[in-house]
Amino acid sequence: MDASTRELIHTFGQVLDGIHVAMCVFDPQDRALAWNRTFFQFFPEHEGRVHEGEHYRDNLRRFYSTRLEAHELPQIDSYIDAGVARHQAQNSPYEFMHRGLRVRVASLALGGVGRVRLWRAESPGNALSTLKPGALATPTTLLDRVPDGLMVCAMDGRIQWVNESFVLMYGLRDSAAAVSARFDAVYALAWAGCSGPEAALHEAGQQTLRENLRFVGAPFELPLPGNRFCRVIARPADDGAVFYAHVDVSELKRQQQQLAQAEQAARDSAAQLARKSALLQATLENMEQGIAMVNAEGVVEFYNHHLLELLDLPQALLDRRPTIGEVIRYQRAQGEFEGLSDELQAYLASDTLTQALHSVERRRPNGRIIEVRSLPVEGGGLLRTFTDVTERRLHQQRIEHLASHDSLTGLLNRAKFMDCLTSEVALARRQPSVFAVLYLDLDGFKPINDRHGHAMGDRVLEWVAGVLGRVARESDFVARLGGDEFAVLQRGIDQHEQALRLAERLAQALSEPFTLDGLALQIGASVGIALYPEHGTDPESLMASADQAMYLAKAGQRDCGSLVPPRSSVRDPG
Repeated sequence: MDASTRELIHTFGQVLDGIHVAMCVFDPQDRALAWNRTFFQFFPEHEGRVHEGEHYRDNLRRFYSTRLEAHELPQIDSYIDAGVARHQAQNSPYEFMHRGLRVRVASLALGGVGRVRLWRAESPGNALSTLKPGALATPTTLLDRVPDGLMVCAMDGRIQWVNESFVLMYGLRDSAAAVSARFDAVYALAWAGCSGPEAALHEAGQQTLRENLRFVGAPFELPLPGNRFCRVIARPADDGAVFYAHVDVSELKRQQQQLAQAEQAARDSAAQLARKSALLQATLENMEQGIAMVNAEGVVEFYNHHLLELLDLPQALLDRRPTIGEVIRYQRAQGEFEGLSDELQAYLASDTLTQALHSVERRRPNGRIIEVRSLPVEGGGLLRTFTDVTERRLHQQRIEHLASHDSLTGLLNRAKFMDCLTSEVALARRQPSVFAVLYLDLDGFKPINDRHGHAMGDRVLEWVAGVLGRVARESDFVARLGGDEFAVLQRGIDQHEQALRLAERLAQALSEPFTLDGLALQIGASVGIALYPEHGTDPESLMASADQAMYLAKAGQRDCGSLVPPRSSVRDPG
């Protein structure tokens, strides 16, 4: 495995840590290559013992040694044999109980690497508290759930505490690696083993630290391995300690708390009100969120200029201290809320505490997605924040797309296709209907791949995906199952002939000559059909019947087309 692939897997493991999904990657000989921190939270028996190159059998032996009852241990080798076989052949997720959790596990082949196993607790929000009893018992553990890194240093500059996000950001084994050390030493640890251009980045970062750690004040940026950067914001405490926020979301939350505390202090004394209001205004102007402070009478008392930019509001409107209702009426007149539900519009117009705990997202006319949060202020009124989460949502959509689609062709992958097929079976059972599964295997693809290389083979697979997308209907589901095998879920039919005609159109379209990069090429496809409920009443039997029919079609192959067997040739294996 080359360095770029290793770095990609490491980064992917960190992403999965953020959503509490455990990962372990194995090579083609089933030897461990990489794992993430969440893997040890699910399976603590492996911590400090699993190592690169360890066979999956040894991994399973530790697992079953803690899981099996005493009377089952003599049969541990049979459990291990079954586990290895399941690992090598698994193509769809399954669930099992582990440490009081229902855990869902998937195993996927990684081209050029081997195979990756992923574990996710059925109830992710409770996973850590279940795996670590008492983990939510103290305030500091709550900060472990903050997405940005947090660090507290004593007067002598030594680290007193860091959260879990800090550990992940700097690639540490655990928080103990940071506690009692100086930040520049932890920063050097994050760059351990770097060379070449990365070494220069490390030295530049150390220089930045030397210049900024002397005086606590202005924010500064640091480079991190893997082409990453973090923004460090420092704030001194009264006892001489210093609080650091790495990236700015946690800092933003801290500032919001300061705003609420300052508002309470302002009510306690008229003399303090002016000072606190000035402090609030200065803080507001330096926040990356749009902020509006609404008093108990519904009047917008404070706002920052980022609010004007996010919502395209005129400054003159906010300067005259309007009510929140007046602001909403102005926005409605500008077409800001067209298409939004009445319930959402009522929430946005609310200045009462009954709605203050809500958090909503809405899409603006310009396409940006805004997250609106309201925090109640003691004594009446609320603090409302507006955050542009467009890039965050796009990133989530990209991750979801990667998880459900084939990376080469953009079609659904096998796991997602089986999910769609499962849903279609459930619907057909409730509302009796007929649908077809078409299983396609390309003919003549291997000679092209062998003669012209994998790059041209990939181009051919992309061409096939385009043909299938054009021939199938928008309501049908098209997937690449793996290699040169594809599938189509044809929905809403009432007779076998409709599926037969679609199969013939697919085979005909795929047998047409085509040109890629100046090469004249021609392939074909063998297509097998299985109808619900005639050839199967569950996803597995339908896929097996369609696969069987495909092999019958391949046996009768002629030229570049393919033969689809008649209904009598397709039988339910069950």
